[in-house]
Amino acid sequence: MELAQLAVFVRPPTAGKVKTRLAALFGERGAAELYQAFVEDTLRLCSRVRAAGRVDVALWSAGPEDDIVSEWANRMGVPGRLQPEGDLGVKLAAAFEEGLRHYERVVIIGSDSPSLPIEHIGAAFDALEEAPMMLGPANDGGYYAVGASHSAQPSFQGVRWSTRHALRDTEKANAQRQIAAITPWYDIDEPEDLAVLRAHLSLDPAAAPATARHLIELARAQR
Repeated sequence: MELAQLAVFVRPPTAGKVKTRLAALFGERGAAELYQAFVEDTLRLCSRVRAAGRVDVALWSAGPEDDIVSEWANRMGVPGRLQPEGDLGVKLAAAFEEGLRHYERVVIIGSDSPSLPIEHIGAAFDALEEAPMMLGPANDGGYYAVGASHSAQPSFQGVRWSTRHALRDTEKANAQRQIAAITPWYDIDEPEDLAVLRAHLSLDPAAAPATARHLIELARAQR
């Protein structure tokens, strides 16, 4: 059995289908292009994680075959996997079932935290050496990362997704397991989240270079 897998969930960057709550600021096309920049930075993080140690990468797409998603998969040198129908719990369960067949530890992240530090990913895998399950709390009551070791298939029964209850519901669904928590981070869903992201990138644009560039382009277009 291999050591570790980092799985990332993405969506085809289709206008009107991604980051819809940001469309009021940038329009549907602008929001989709910004999401594409989020993914570019997330894949850059995955490449850095893979280069740093014995971690393989998996790419799970929420949509049908898409040229941009195929390009992302080709760039990473991995096959694009299609997330099954159902809520996020169904999709996560499928990714863990697949990953834990082959890896001792699996960590899954989304593509809504383009500035996520590589140290947080390292901490996520380290946490799974001490506990069978790991959660990375997000600022909105959900989580930006979830992980499990080969000894535990997480449960997502009864989780109220896209609410402030998602983290607590997941902890409740796995009450019989020891769960390690790593440092919280923020993700980008609502217009007000952009203020945090912009403040961060104004100090450290290298934290998410594709996103930083695109936010500058969007600001220029709105002048």
